[in-house]
Amino acid sequence: MDNIVIKVEGDKQHAFSSLLKEMQEIVNETISEVVSHYGKKPIEISNWVAIIILKRILESSKAGEILISNEFERDAAILLTNQIELRLDMIYVSLDFNRAEEWINHTHEHRKPWKVSELFKELYSDEDEFDNEKKLYRHFSMVKHGNPVGETFSFPLAIKNGALSIPPTQDILLGKYALYNFAFSRELFITLKAAMVDFKRCGFDVSECESKADFINLMMNDLYDDNIKEQISLLMQIKPKPELCNSCSVIPEGFVEITCLLRRGNKEDIFTCDKYKSKSTD
Repeated sequence: MDNIVIKVEGDKQHAFSSLLKEMQEIVNETISEVVSHYGKKPIEISNWVAIIILKRILESSKAGEILISNEFERDAAILLTNQIELRLDMIYVSLDFNRAEEWINHTHEHRKPWKVSELFKELYSDEDEFDNEKKLYRHFSMVKHGNPVGETFSFPLAIKNGALSIPPTQDILLGKYALYNFAFSRELFITLKAAMVDFKRCGFDVSECESKADFINLMMNDLYDDNIKEQISLLMQIKPKPELCNSCSVIPEGFVEITCLLRRGNKEDIFTCDKYKSKSTD
């Protein structure tokens, strides 16, 4: 693989972190809007569960920022796995607020109120969406559980085909940084939207916060899509064409780590390995 010089504008990294911070602020603002009514009317148990979950994911996303900014992406993946689990809980409660009692009264230390596998089946009836969500969770869970199948996605070093595999020390394409900032923002957004279902059910006006969250989410999606397209364009300049890894899309194995499992709908066609391979042979 020929060496190529790739310059990444400094403001791109700032753009990702700024949008994540904006989403964090909107979550805080929403929580404050609900809590400010305390005393005027009782806050239901389901609302407290929503606030507790949002606060935890908010805290986790801020910790994740610190980790990924210092290139500790594997520890950030562990936090992301936890966020996914909490997001599933929040969606499940938003569909039936009576489940909040079960969540808040849960007493078993060795397990969560509901199994993650059961929540996936319950919440994602569409087969493609179910498979994508499961793969996404499994991908980051490999890091959390120290699964050697994850190779350098799970460990700083790995043995593959009898040889030592060492990942690049510099994320020159902002692949990891973009991935985790996008993922942290996504988990915050989806969890917030689920919480807002219950907030609105109880009469709280969170429409302004919801509009802002929708806007920031669209901006983050566009930024992430553009970043992937730029990566594809730059990687196309490499000669000979690199082989793609099996677990990640559009990015050559051992060059930079990124997953396109976060893509949804029509965008999935744009960023799949097969799509990139077809472009590589043009």
